[in-house]
Amino acid sequence: MSDSSEVFVTRAGPQDAALLGEILADAFGADPVAKWISLDPEYSKWCWPLIVPLLLPYGEVYMTGNGMSAAIWIPPGVKPDIKLGLAALWDYWRRFGLRSILRFFRLMIAMEKHHPKDPHYYLLAIGVRPEAMGQGIGSALLEYMLCECDRRKVVAYLENSNPLNLPLYQRHGFEVRSEITLPHNGPTLQLMYREPIPGRV
Repeated sequence: MSDSSEVFVTRAGPQDAALLGEILADAFGADPVAKWISLDPEYSKWCWPLIVPLLLPYGEVYMTGNGMSAAIWIPPGVKPDIKLGLAALWDYWRRFGLRSILRFFRLMIAMEKHHPKDPHYYLLAIGVRPEAMGQGIGSALLEYMLCECDRRKVVAYLENSNPLNLPLYQRHGFEVRSEITLPHNGPTLQLMYREPIPGRV
């Protein structure tokens, strides 16, 4: 495993939208929730390039210099107003069907219902391309913003959809406080919180 201190993290901007969408599409291609929404292998490749430009104006968006990982954080007090246009919804329905649309909105409703009300940094997405897993890249990217959480004394929050990622989050101080099990034999989302560590930075 590489030393995560060797990984260069940079803030992403609008010019990086296409690359960010590609990174997250690769990273979430086998994600249990993505597969629950649609079994079509093209789903993540369609979804993330569409969503990323809508989130860039609201979040703290970062990537590693090697183009192998990306993370989208939403700062405290910010609630993105993300709306898909009619053309995007029509393309969604045509490609993936009504069942996929209904499952996507059911996921959004469940996440919103359980989302914390107190100020927090929300890790909406973090992903590493499959070929770069196990090199400390995800840890470096995660730690970059957790230092900011500690500096500002703010809680960090995420929903973990992949059990394989649980040890990574736990190593960085996150703990599972509750779970959401999606219907129709869907996967479980682990709702994880991390309290700021005093005096760490």
